[in-house]
Amino acid sequence: MRRFVIFFLFAFLLFTAAHGWAIEADAISPGSWTMVILPDTQHYAEDFPHIFYAQTEWIAAHKDSHNIQMVIHEGDITDRRTPIEWTRAATAMVTLNTAGVPYSMCIGNHDRDGTTRETLFNDPTYFGPGSPYASQPQFQPGAGGFFEAGKTANSWSTFNAGGQDWLIFSVEYGPNDEMVSWMDTVAAAHPNHNFILNTHVYLYYDNTRYDYATYGSTQTWSPHDWDAPDSVNDGQELWDKLVKKYPTWKFTFNGHVLADGTGWLGSTGDHGNAVHQLLTNYQTRDQGGEGYLRIMEFKDDGKSVTVSSYSPYLGSYLRAYDHDFTLNMNEVPTIRGVSGVALDVADGTNAWTIAGSGAGSVAVTSPANMADVSLAVNSVPTYRNQGVLMATVRQNSRGGSYGTVEVSHRNLFDGHEESVFQIATSRAYYGAEYNMNVAAAIFPFADGWIGGHVQNDGALLEHYGVSVDNISHMSAGRFTLSIDNINSQTDGMLFAVSAQNGFNFLSTAPLTNGSGWEIATRDNTAAAFDVFEDNPWSFVYVDYDSPGLTGARIAPNGTTIHAAGSFSVSRLSVGVYRISVPGYTPGQGVLLLTIAGFEAGGAITAPGDNIISYEADGSSFLVNIRDRSGSVSNLQDGELVFAFLPYEGRLMPAVPGDANYDGVVDSADASILARHWGNTSATWAMGDFNLDGVITTADASILAANWGNHGSSEGGSVPEPGAIALVLTGFISLTVRSRWCRRE
Repeated sequence: MRRFVIFFLFAFLLFTAAHGWAIEADAISPGSWTMVILPDTQHYAEDFPHIFYAQTEWIAAHKDSHNIQMVIHEGDITDRRTPIEWTRAATAMVTLNTAGVPYSMCIGNHDRDGTTRETLFNDPTYFGPGSPYASQPQFQPGAGGFFEAGKTANSWSTFNAGGQDWLIFSVEYGPNDEMVSWMDTVAAAHPNHNFILNTHVYLYYDNTRYDYATYGSTQTWSPHDWDAPDSVNDGQELWDKLVKKYPTWKFTFNGHVLADGTGWLGSTGDHGNAVHQLLTNYQTRDQGGEGYLRIMEFKDDGKSVTVSSYSPYLGSYLRAYDHDFTLNMNEVPTIRGVSGVALDVADGTNAWTIAGSGAGSVAVTSPANMADVSLAVNSVPTYRNQGVLMATVRQNSRGGSYGTVEVSHRNLFDGHEESVFQIATSRAYYGAEYNMNVAAAIFPFADGWIGGHVQNDGALLEHYGVSVDNISHMSAGRFTLSIDNINSQTDGMLFAVSAQNGFNFLSTAPLTNGSGWEIATRDNTAAAFDVFEDNPWSFVYVDYDSPGLTGARIAPNGTTIHAAGSFSVSRLSVGVYRISVPGYTPGQGVLLLTIAGFEAGGAITAPGDNIISYEADGSSFLVNIRDRSGSVSNLQDGELVFAFLPYEGRLMPAVPGDANYDGVVDSADASILARHWGNTSATWAMGDFNLDGVITTADASILAANWGNHGSSEGGSVPEPGAIALVLTGFISLTVRSRWCRRE
């Protein structure tokens, strides 16, 4: 018996070693339905058909248990488009026909001729007219159809799930203008359907849409790089011409893109609707993808969608945040409100800890690593398209060394999407990674902050309130930035940070005529400490009128040039300044700092080649400015801008009257003010626009005077304040009276 038990255990261990600890897919919640996404199967069709078969067999077997209402194939069905590959693909997919599971497919660049749009997909032997695919009920007249007679590569189809009507467009790689016009016509004829766009190429792996007009060939594998026989539309063109126009557009799906093979972009359409754009492609994993597919569970609340990545072949899940998450179909998850955070990291360790933070739950999301860290706010990673993440060194020296900090546009951590910010610290004069404590804060575009991200050639990435015309690349490492209708000398401050994770540092200086700022990026190495170098950078503009702002532009001698809020500043010695904020200690908030003055160096006058940092000193902040004049980095006087971000507060851009922080002053803000009328402990978010703690007619007048204000965006005509004030008075009166009536 003992030998038998040993033999059994040995056999079991061999089996599990070969097959892994396979697990069944999670059960769905009562009332849910699911949609399954099949990303690029090209390598399965070429070399591993058994994995392809395992995927569709699992779907067929779980049609009822997981209430599978639709399967979407994202294209690159085959790799070399050979007959044997098409046969394998058709064999795999017909399993769904047999089980009665509806499915929709698009073709990828590997599925069509290299220079034409011809494809064997249209052959009746595989997926063409008369095939099991084309004969599905959802393609019959009235329920769906195809772009061209005799061809099935571009289709629309409808289905009902969860009490909602859905319409899917599955269109080929780089659809032409005629295809886009056709989809537009079909969409217009179905105003009550939720729309899905399924096309092989749309979203890039850094969570930006393919946009050849902006990025050119720097976004690899673009359809515009294909020698197409006619017009081509990439992701941005499909968004502009089609997707954003319709209030019921919910999703776009695509594969194609390599790198980490995942991406998500939440955007707001013209009608205020949320559109979730998802990239899924596992083909770079072993055996062409290890059988992973996406299960999208639509909950019975009609809005929540749980996304998971499961392999029926391995019986396993991918649990990283970009593979396992939940979406709200009606909302774009955004970070709102400037939230300061203090981050500590000990000498010689990889463990970052949060020493203090403001509104929202701030968490470290990156793996343990020296000198690098990534953050999430309220479980939302700090994506580049969310806003601008500023950072300042929060330690004047460590081990006799001085530090700099960057906030990289690209994330180099394994398992992180590229456009998640990565904070990186380095030693100031060795150009090496070096642990330093830092302060950081995100300025969300959703709040209306003017800011953006700039590439090393001056090209503008994600941004708000500026355009490509506002940025000029002067020479190596030197740029100018202007903001329309803003005087850089008198109106506000520019905060900026280098953004490469490449041992660089950055400084700014307002132009003497007030037309903008000059920005300088420099290399941070011992050999070339002050040499200008083209590097990417990020910036945010903070107006002196921003409600709740405590900040200033400080001259080298410690005097205040322009300021907002209550504080004191003094120059203690060369390059050393003390900043105190009444009622606050360094444990109750953080400082953001940027060098902000010109410095003559030889024949060049440019933003100073200084580094800047601060640390707690009792109840005040001790700021150090050091000259990058050699490895010693001596203290040196310099001009700077600072902003204090208390953990208890919430800084917002200067849009007076905008109580809900949506960037526009309208009836929603009037309603908020009315609900809190007379409140004697009020905040800005309640309608206290003059910040006196009480909501009165003075606040109503501010709202009226700014009615229709869209912040930095173009707005429509603004009514006369007097007329609006009369309307508001009546509105407030009715609202307050209605509240009291309901209480009786």
